[in-house]
Order: sequence, then structure tokens, then C-alpha cells
Amino acid sequence: MSNEIAVIGGGNGAHAVAAELALAGNQVRMFEFPKFKETFAPVLDSREIIKEGVGVTGRAQLKTVTIDMEEAIEGAKYIFIVLPAFAHTMVAESLAPYLQDGQILILLPGSAGTLRIKKILDEKGINKDITLVEGSTLPYGARLIKPGHVAIFVEAVLLPVGVFPAKKTDEVISELKTFYPSIKPAKDVLEAMINNPNPYVHPAASLLSATRIEYSKGEFYLYVEGVTPSTARLFEALNRERLTLCKAMNWRLYHWDNLKFEEYDLGRSQEECYKKILNTSMDAFFGKNSIQAGMKMLGPKAMKDRYITEDVPYGLVLIKDIGSLMGIEMPLHESMIRMCSAINEEDYEAIGLTTKKIGISGMEQKELEDFLYKG
Repeated sequence: MSNEIAVIGGGNGAHAVAAELALAGNQVRMFEFPKFKETFAPVLDSREIIKEGVGVTGRAQLKTVTIDMEEAIEGAKYIFIVLPAFAHTMVAESLAPYLQDGQILILLPGSAGTLRIKKILDEKGINKDITLVEGSTLPYGARLIKPGHVAIFVEAVLLPVGVFPAKKTDEVISELKTFYPSIKPAKDVLEAMINNPNPYVHPAASLLSATRIEYSKGEFYLYVEGVTPSTARLFEALNRERLTLCKAMNWRLYHWDNLKFEEYDLGRSQEECYKKILNTSMDAFFGKNSIQAGMKMLGPKAMKDRYITEDVPYGLVLIKDIGSLMGIEMPLHESMIRMCSAINEEDYEAIGLTTKKIGISGMEQKELEDFLYKG
């Protein structure tokens, strides 16, 4: 069955989503913001994306490629928003005038952008019957070879997805599984958000590799060079704080399902580090030996890379703030935020996503759970 789908974004993930869904027989419109028109020109002109790597490959023909938001989303039931978290506010502002009843907005990854978009729409008085959905991560590990040509190194085998309001979860998830069978329904959008491994793996490994990243001048492979037993111990310690918050909120960490945490003894060798820490996380989402695919992906090329500039202010900051809301101290999260802020001469606490910015500040646990379920 062919579906009318809009894909918002022009980066690695958006290329992968648009190509994959088009190759599956859907009618795909792709939108990029006008300020990126020049770099996006090859796709605008050809209306096609070459996809290589895992899964179905080939030349995907797109129905429409545009820099006009209204043209992109009119009549599209499914709107996939595949952009960095810092772009969600801009997307909400652009989408607001053109949204139609019955549309489903799917953020990949979400990073609590669903609640940010809801708050903006509410402030604008937009009262459309739309559903907001977010995945914990992208469905792929992908890199652009050039505009219009994407390589997919690995596909998700488990994709926790939350729905807002959560009372719609069963009906919405059953629809979305036609696109991604790996989707697993999360309790709510914040459970999906907290299952994103990137705010834990990326900043920890990047911070401890700062000198090597800068010395390499762009030739740095995080999963080859940046993950060592020391990095893994930092990752593990951050996870301890995350687990405390998850237990308080009755959220599930999917990659912890088969572990007894008290028996989680970190090995000292590089091999054991990969096996016990990173593979535990990555294999849950991307299948066995997915670390090998990660090793082929170049980056980060600098400290002002999305591995810091997205995963700290739109990941660690929000998680720490939710912890504060629930009365849970997260000192290591706070230390990571402060160190990354100092290195990049930014105030990630100030510019990042907070409970206030997603409309849940001041809520107690029961009130928050009711809000996430009922809307």
C-alpha cells in the first residue's frame, strides 16, 4: 500500500528515511529549509536519492522535493521530522500554519521534541487533531556521501517509540510498524527519549578524546579510537544516574533487559570494554556486532560537533532537569554539562532543553504521568 509521506530535513538521517520509504513504494515528498537550498540543489533538481549499504538499495524516486513547507505536508498523513533537536523549534514554527487534522508527526530521533512542538503549537493557538510521535534514535546509522547519495551502515532492530498522548499508542504504533517493523511501543515519549544512547556514548567519548579529536583535524573515528575502558567506566557511571531516574519514573531501559546490574563487572581490556558496555547498548538497538558498523563512521571532526552541541544541551541537560523535577540528584550529568560548556565556551544549561521549555516544569510525578498519557 502506498502512503503519502513527507520527510522534513536534508541531512544523513533524512536522506536515509526518504530513500528507504520511497524504495518501499510510498509517495515521498522531501523538504529542506530555503537557507540550505544551494547544498540541497542536487536533490531538488533530480528528485532522487541513491541509497547504498544494508537493506534495499538503489535509486529512490521522490514524488516531490521542495523548499516550500505547505507543498511538502499538504495531504501527507505521515510527517517524518528527521533533524537535529535544535531545529525542532524552527520546524514547529514552519509547520504550524499548514497542519491538518489527522496528521501524525514522527520525530526521529525525538529528544522530547514532541513536547516542545506541542508547547509551541499551544502558544500559537493551533488546535488541530494531530498526534506526536518520537523514536529514541534514528532507524539507521547513515552517512551522506554527497547530497542525493546516502550510505546506510546499519539498521535498527529495536526502535523504542513513544506517542503523545500515550493513550493513542496501540493504534498509532500498529500503523507505524508498516514502515519500521522494529518499532517497540514505549510507555510514553519521555521513556523513548531517555532510551537514546547518544547523550551517554557521544559526549563521554568525545570529552575524553578532546585532544585527539583536535589533533586529528577531522580524521577521527569515535568507535575505533574513543572507546576505551576508561571511557566505558564514565559511560557506566552516567548510566547509574539514568537508571535511578528510570526506576523513579517506571521507565524501562531496553538495553538493560538482560543484565543484572549488580553483576555488571566492567572488563579491563579494550575487547571486554566493547563487549560489556558499548555492545550492550548498541546491540540492543542495531543487532549483534553493530559496533563494527559504527567503526566505519567518521567523526566527530571537532568538539563543536553534534556529538556535543546536540547531545549535551538537548540530551543530558533535559535528563538532569527531569531528575531535579523528581528530586533526584545527578551530579555526574551536571559535571559533564559544565565541562562541555567550558570547552566550547557555551552555556549549555541556559540554551538547552529544559522541563520549562517542554511544558512540564512544576509537575509532580502523578501529574506528569497523567499529562503524558492523556495529553
